[in-house]
Amino acid sequence: MLLVYLGIAWFLGLWLGSIVTVDWLIWLTIAGVGTVTAVFLRRSQSVRWGAICLAALALGAIRYGTAVPTIDQNHIAYYNGTRNVTITGLVVDEPDVRDRFVNLRVAVDTIQVSGGAQLPMQGIVQVQTYRFPVINYGSRLRVTGILETPPEGETFSYRTYLARQGIHSLMSLPNVTVIAENEGNSLYQAIFTFKSRAQTTIAQLIPEPQAALLTGILLGNDNGLPPDLDEAFRITGMTHIIAISGFNVAILVAILVRLAEPFFSRRGAVIFALVGISLYTVLVGADASVVRAALMGGIYLIANRWLGRPNFAFASLFLAGFGMTLVRPFTLWDVGFQLSFAATLSLMLYADPLTQWTRRKLQRWLVRDWVEKVMGVLSEAVILTIAAQILTLPLIIGYFEQLSIISPLANALILPVQPAVMIWGGLATLVGLVLPAVGQLLAWVAWLFLGYTIWMVRLFAAVPGAAIPLAVSPGGVIAIFGVIGALTWLGKQPLERRSQIFTAVRQNITQRLAVGATGVTAVLILSWGLTQPDGQLHIAFLNVGQGDATFIQTPSGRQILVDGGLYPSILNDQLGQQMPFWDKEIDILVATHPDADHVSGLVGVFDRYHVNTLITNGQGFGESPIYDEVLAAAEKQQTVIRPVLAGEVIEIGDGVRLEVLHPGPKLITENRNENSVSMRLVYEDFTFLFTGDAEQAGEAEMLAAERPLTALVFKAGHHGSNSSSSLPFLHAVQPQIIIVSAGVDNRFGHPAPEMLERAQKVGAIVLRTDELGTITVNTDGTTMWWQANSARQDS
Repeated sequence: MLLVYLGIAWFLGLWLGSIVTVDWLIWLTIAGVGTVTAVFLRRSQSVRWGAICLAALALGAIRYGTAVPTIDQNHIAYYNGTRNVTITGLVVDEPDVRDRFVNLRVAVDTIQVSGGAQLPMQGIVQVQTYRFPVINYGSRLRVTGILETPPEGETFSYRTYLARQGIHSLMSLPNVTVIAENEGNSLYQAIFTFKSRAQTTIAQLIPEPQAALLTGILLGNDNGLPPDLDEAFRITGMTHIIAISGFNVAILVAILVRLAEPFFSRRGAVIFALVGISLYTVLVGADASVVRAALMGGIYLIANRWLGRPNFAFASLFLAGFGMTLVRPFTLWDVGFQLSFAATLSLMLYADPLTQWTRRKLQRWLVRDWVEKVMGVLSEAVILTIAAQILTLPLIIGYFEQLSIISPLANALILPVQPAVMIWGGLATLVGLVLPAVGQLLAWVAWLFLGYTIWMVRLFAAVPGAAIPLAVSPGGVIAIFGVIGALTWLGKQPLERRSQIFTAVRQNITQRLAVGATGVTAVLILSWGLTQPDGQLHIAFLNVGQGDATFIQTPSGRQILVDGGLYPSILNDQLGQQMPFWDKEIDILVATHPDADHVSGLVGVFDRYHVNTLITNGQGFGESPIYDEVLAAAEKQQTVIRPVLAGEVIEIGDGVRLEVLHPGPKLITENRNENSVSMRLVYEDFTFLFTGDAEQAGEAEMLAAERPLTALVFKAGHHGSNSSSSLPFLHAVQPQIIIVSAGVDNRFGHPAPEMLERAQKVGAIVLRTDELGTITVNTDGTTMWWQANSARQDS
């Protein structure tokens, strides 16, 4: 079990290394202390094991740190955001072919910026280019285009996903020239060539969508599945048969052993299964995810069935996980690795207990012969499926946000034919590569089982309520694992011990509930008291990436939200940090103009808060789809929609007022940015000006109107672009602080260097959300101070 504990500590160390910024010398010191403690206090097993695990944890954190690349002038990501870049490099992985494009992973050799000198460079770029002409693994390319940082989505960070694969840069639809071919590793070249030929053979022998399904099962490439069928597999919980993972190989192991047991001894069946897994691994191309899954399946076979040492199986599993993450630490975050590891561990823990429990239940109702016959059907189709899903289910819910209710029934009726799919489909592919006519005969047999699989998947997917949406946070997933762990531990206790535990729980539950309720009440009252208004004006420039969102709270607690950024999830998170947990009302919401990076996040605001007034520039439905959604949400909530015009004054209370500076009665039709609602907030001696995305034409109108523009704090127009914050306007505003709301490494280059120079000319300090995170300005009306949260939000 020491290897199990060390593996857990190592994984925890990798995770801590990813979230805690600590100098590697400190981790090394911790590892040294753990090692020394283990040596000098070795007589105490618990102390010795704990110290060794502490050392493993620290070494895991160090290993993570060594895997994170240094982004300097020698790394390609240093040039992200640069236009007219030419790189040369080698395609180092199998091309990811989609319907309309292909993703190529190019290891960069040199870079040339805007026709300058060619410099040696390192790093990997993902190049997205057209499907044709075909570019193969091992091709050397010259690529010219825009070098970009991978984007962030609302619920999925593509940037983080690629970074954990060593990719920090993208080039979309650049100019690509092949300057050489066949320069890759000869072994990989042979594997990818074989895989390509096998895929072509399947397409020639079997019609669609059966061919796409067989390609997914045998070769691990499910890109050809039609979207509706792909969704049907997800709804029915059957994706494990087309996404090659530990779960898929675990089922394959069970099938192969079951097929071999009537003809071979126990160890002979293990050898048969190992050979089958090895052939299958080669057949699908032997990429990293398949090798990982096959290795774990092999460990299970050797340790549990060959050696008859289940405990050794656990140690071997964690040793394999340690080896994989030692070579490539980011594997720990790979969904395929997590599912493979969880499925294998789940089979080790639950397969035999579930089998024995099912056998005992059947023996009460059936004669012995029938028990064995029923068990022969249930063991592969149902019992092993359930066993493998116990630990994978929390991960599936966490990642895919749905729970398939119909999955057990679908698995029971679909899994029994999968051996036939694999056997006949594999034979048809292998024979078809050499003898197409004979392969065609075998393919017709495979087609029957593939057709049955698709028909059943679509049938079950059409059942109402087949899957239910179930979004669970990472904390919720951890909690589910905690419950599973507690139940597993309880299930392994003797019956008498379990009775004692239940009795103790019943005796203490009332007392614990009373204590817990008292504690919760006290915390709620304390939280309520701490979140009461403090008599000051607070303005928070929220860290929403490449967008705008400003939250204002008056001295008595009235709240104003100006714009909402691009991502609802990010805005909701930011508002949760600014507003009391009990507060579900926003007094005024200002939508400065219809651009998505200002209003996309506002739809979610109406879902969570009651908004009393929505201020707009007068533009209505039809300006943009997302702006229409905001207006519709306001109407549905019966929010007062108030268009404003320059010259109006809105009294907020507490001595706070909003002076409307723009737009005027006639909107500018050429550029809707110029129609942004612009306001000056006044509170005693403090003033704050925001202008949305208004550019120089809008600023000129405000200057011509000769209304007061001076402001101690000015939020730069249009995220600090060169087209806004003109020098005459800045001279009129006379700001002490200029706030720029922009995303890290945004593709627009905000804030523009020219705008920063103009800010310097008027003597203003520039504070940027891409550098400082959320920036808060506080004032009592006479004194002003600011603070920043260093957490940054990417664009």
